[in-house]
Amino acid sequence: MDNVTSLSALYLHIPFCVKKCGYCCFNSIQYDHSTVDAYIDVIEKEITLIKNKYVFNSIYIGGGTPTVLDKNQLKRLLQAIKVSINQDSLMEFTVEANPGTVCEEKINILRENLVNRVSLGAQSFNPTGLKTLGRIHTREQTVQTYSLLRSNGFTNISLDLIFGLPSQSSRDWEDDLLFTISLGPEHVSTYSLTYEDGTTFSKNLANGIFKKISGEDELNMYKLAIDLLKGSGYKHYEISNFAKKGKDSRHNKVYWENREYLGIGAGAHSFINGKRSANECNVPMYIKNARANKSNTIFFERLNAKDYAAETIIMGLRVLSGLPKDRFQRQTGYSYAKLFKDEIATLKDNGYIHLDNNRLALTEKGLYIADSVMMEFLN
Repeated sequence: MDNVTSLSALYLHIPFCVKKCGYCCFNSIQYDHSTVDAYIDVIEKEITLIKNKYVFNSIYIGGGTPTVLDKNQLKRLLQAIKVSINQDSLMEFTVEANPGTVCEEKINILRENLVNRVSLGAQSFNPTGLKTLGRIHTREQTVQTYSLLRSNGFTNISLDLIFGLPSQSSRDWEDDLLFTISLGPEHVSTYSLTYEDGTTFSKNLANGIFKKISGEDELNMYKLAIDLLKGSGYKHYEISNFAKKGKDSRHNKVYWENREYLGIGAGAHSFINGKRSANECNVPMYIKNARANKSNTIFFERLNAKDYAAETIIMGLRVLSGLPKDRFQRQTGYSYAKLFKDEIATLKDNGYIHLDNNRLALTEKGLYIADSVMMEFLN
């Protein structure tokens, strides 16, 4: 065990879906059984190679849609992980799931192989909203999947929701929030719809097929989510995330705290020993390279100390409790009060951030323009 490296997290990417949603910019392709089998073959091999090399506190399998794998493929993937990692150190193991791709047998496979948290991509409970987003599931299927997870022992479920859809009203969004609250998930993520370059939604916006809602309406929907979820016992702990007590996402905190992690799979990223890297995104090429024992790393950089410090403060401000002064200095070697003296002074004067109890945090005013606030630290 002397040569084992302690990493905060392991991420595995499953780049397959029943079909690609029009708003999605993630690395994903349509499910094909033989391609998935080949992909699982090489992922199994890569997981085996990290045995006795790393110790992880959290594991996250994302996509794509991990639960689009058939029962045998899912079992192979999870069992490869189970026999290759130190189970004693593992505190959270999340798998993303989409309604319409989950059955009781798959849920049992998750439970039998260390998975203790499921992130369910509901996105909306409104039939019109689901159709606009191009989701493959219905409101009823989401409820059924949620109920199956509960009845099979899952006590940590996160629900994803999207707001700001074309033609979505505030009442539609309120209904989605109230119904989510009535289900009682431990964690809720709310994301504003973005029109990413190269997506169908971006093209529809440019062609006038879609009309983007106003910035004011989008902000009001965000405020509504904060009010309703906080009023129902959820802590607003990160810009887009809400959790019941003790149910914050351990895995995502690794990213927000700019700690190290390993990524496996097509398009996955890693951050180890101060080095950032990214894998080949093209799935057939990824499989081909892995079979030939060739590297799938297509990007590599070592951040200089000041860039790492800037990245750490930007990510740290995403957490509403703020960035502790001592952790920042311990992690980066800098005092943010000195390194970012001018930026902090300007943002404080404008009421966007505050420094209390040696923690730098967004104010409510700053929260609503968080992206602009964080960009100041890149200047």
